[in-house]
Amino acid sequence: MQRSLLFSLMIWLLEVVLVASFVSDRWSREIQVTEDRMLMAYFGVEKESEIRHTAQHWFDQLFGRTGIRESIYRYFIPTEHERQMSKGFEDVGRYDLFPFIQSRLDVLWDTVYQMIKRLVIAYVWLPFLALTSLPFAIDGLIRRKISQTNFDYPSPMAHRYSLYAILAALYLLLMSLTLPFPIPPRFLPIGVFISSWAMNVLFANTQKRV
Repeated sequence: MQRSLLFSLMIWLLEVVLVASFVSDRWSREIQVTEDRMLMAYFGVEKESEIRHTAQHWFDQLFGRTGIRESIYRYFIPTEHERQMSKGFEDVGRYDLFPFIQSRLDVLWDTVYQMIKRLVIAYVWLPFLALTSLPFAIDGLIRRKISQTNFDYPSPMAHRYSLYAILAALYLLLMSLTLPFPIPPRFLPIGVFISSWAMNVLFANTQKRV
């Protein structure tokens, strides 16, 4: 299990690296604009504005006011003063290398901001998560209790594959945080419904205790 979690985390980090390396800064901005339109159409203007401002506030708190974002730019891109101090190398990379690095960093920070905004959207759906998961969980536990009173046997295969379905849904949720494509707002509740159904099957087919 630990190896699987580590492997999943490495795949996600690889996705972040690939996005920062190959996605254009124009495309990353178009993703934000498209998702904002989706949110506005789904939640309304006020809720979309609240989500956007909350995400921007979290981003500023984590990376803006702490100076992390500016420090990373300064680390990779020399200032004009640093260029003038480097006699003979003032224009090295000025028009090719460092603009490319800046565009990659812009995409990286756009991805981080988009990830935070998608986390805020997930936070908005938390009440739905509770209302959906609880009935499925209770029904699964009741079905398991009923099976303990008769000769029904839980299915190890159903138990195993329902667990795989839950893990797959969580993994897709993690991957979707940084996907370089617009994510519809209804994506999360669909994933929650699938996970809740899988949890119902998991609880109902948990092996009986001797």
